[in-house]
Amino acid sequence: MQPYISPPSPVVVVAREQTPSQGTAQLAWVQFFQSFPTLQFEHGTAQAGPVKPGLPIEPKPTDPKPTPRQPQPEQLVKVKADVQQYDVKTNTITVKGNVVITYQESELKADQVTLNLTTQETTATGNVLFTRGEQRIAGESLTYNYGTRQGKLTKARGTVNLDTINRPPRAVTSSDIASGSVVIAVGGGIEVQRRGVRRLGFVADEITLNDRSWTGKNVRVTNDAFSPPELELVTPQAKLTPLNPQQDLLELESPRLEFDRSFAFPLPLNQITLDSFDSEFPILVGFDRQDRGGIFYQQNFDIIRRPDLKFQISPQLFVQKSLETGNIFSTSVVGVTSRLEVLLPEGQYIGGRASLAGLNLNNIGNELRWFIDYSRPAGELTFKAQYAYRERIFNGSLGLQDVPNSFGVSLFSPTYTIADTEIKWQYQTGLQLVDADRADAPKRDVLLKQESVVAVNRTFPLWRGQSLPPNSKQGLRYSAEPIVPQVDAVVGVTGAYSVYSSGDVRGFITGTAGLSATLGNYSRDFLDYTKLDLRYSQTEQAGNSPFLFDRIADKQVITAGIKQQLFGPIRVGYQQSWNPITGRITDSVYTVELERRSFAVILRINPQRETGEIFLRISDFNWNAPPSP
Repeated sequence: MQPYISPPSPVVVVAREQTPSQGTAQLAWVQFFQSFPTLQFEHGTAQAGPVKPGLPIEPKPTDPKPTPRQPQPEQLVKVKADVQQYDVKTNTITVKGNVVITYQESELKADQVTLNLTTQETTATGNVLFTRGEQRIAGESLTYNYGTRQGKLTKARGTVNLDTINRPPRAVTSSDIASGSVVIAVGGGIEVQRRGVRRLGFVADEITLNDRSWTGKNVRVTNDAFSPPELELVTPQAKLTPLNPQQDLLELESPRLEFDRSFAFPLPLNQITLDSFDSEFPILVGFDRQDRGGIFYQQNFDIIRRPDLKFQISPQLFVQKSLETGNIFSTSVVGVTSRLEVLLPEGQYIGGRASLAGLNLNNIGNELRWFIDYSRPAGELTFKAQYAYRERIFNGSLGLQDVPNSFGVSLFSPTYTIADTEIKWQYQTGLQLVDADRADAPKRDVLLKQESVVAVNRTFPLWRGQSLPPNSKQGLRYSAEPIVPQVDAVVGVTGAYSVYSSGDVRGFITGTAGLSATLGNYSRDFLDYTKLDLRYSQTEQAGNSPFLFDRIADKQVITAGIKQQLFGPIRVGYQQSWNPITGRITDSVYTVELERRSFAVILRINPQRETGEIFLRISDFNWNAPPSP
């Protein structure tokens, strides 16, 4: 029989020692090739036996003529090892030492691998590492069938990379801004850093592989790259199933969060979709005096979650309001929020949110708030179109203002740097149709507003300290990134010019100067982290806005803040802004944090905005290997 030898390079079997004979071994590899779609092999330099490397086996006259098959690139098999042995009776090849088997989209490494050429069954032992794309699984032993793509791994540990596609930043509305409708601020623009958890590690007693899905027993999933982990998701059984190239579905049985393997918190969910969208903690405890009467409870549910579409609904119970009124069955003590995200081709993005602060349909006009945003690249600029109904805007001394309706289109520039000066600048321009309360009369008006804004700023590094090594005892003891002690000065100028269809014109220039300092490395038990911030801003203005929400009420503002480690992972913070002319506090935020390397529990209260929240933040790490057992 004349074997078919495929062209060089797709599959390599390197053998520095072979038993029992070269003839039978080479016939075995021909059978192995027939079992798999395509196989090519080469012999190493240490050869023995009558058959010379690379010489074909001469066919017998009675052998049928073979029908050559062309290799299929997507199904090529590659085998490398130091030692190869073949058992004629069982039609099995055993390879030992630095074994690497590559087949389709997977790679298997181990100390020893046994391949049954008839059944395509594989058994691997010793330092087993099974890799498919960004997913890596290690363990003690693996049985796997390349034909059925099923197998089992004992004492498994591995990593999952969720960072599949790029995402645009979420919509930023004027309610995210401290005052007025100017979006650009000193120190750069409003840039939302999307730093969700993208990489996870897991350990399990046993992993059952079934094509592209796997099921694990006694599974512990963690974001912590160090052992023992601070935070784990623990479940008796978990199943991970790829839904499509951008999404995986993780199904859980009675899941719970464990902190330091000493305190457990049950989770009210049994499925998690892993994809490129932001994932929030399933429950939220917040405070909103204006719309929800104080403390409220919220639970999030994903109604639709596809690679390009996410729609979430979150029922709310206004706990404080129900206790104060004594009526827990009233439609005024329950509400709902919803969130929509759509990813479109060519970097286009649609984001929206809606909120009902009660279920009294007769009063829906005063309970509903909603916002929708569309953005897309426009060369190096970003184009945005936004509509908001009853948007809440905070404006310093004027407090929270409701804007009944607004629709606008804007162009935002990236941040530019002037030559080698380290001076940064950016601009925006836009057109907005606004329906809001006038400042000079108790009535509403609908006006067209055109506004252009330019901001220039520079940061001056005054001092830099040294960060500690990124390990669990030093630089990463309490923080997800090593802290670099530093002191900086910042100066900036923001200028804006606005024209209204009423004939009003407003222009202003705001100058800001400030100092910020981070002291300590946040690695010792006491007072090893202090963050200080001090800024002064002054505004010179010509003309004024006809709208109350848009007025600049505080021409001078001083902002000061401190965040201080007390003991271990406990930090407290306070930041305050006030008008030095009137002496009035315009804004303030109180925080209490339990800050750990892999997670943080944060309480934040803002008395001026009458808002607050308690939330869990989970950190991300750059995994480079499966976790230790």
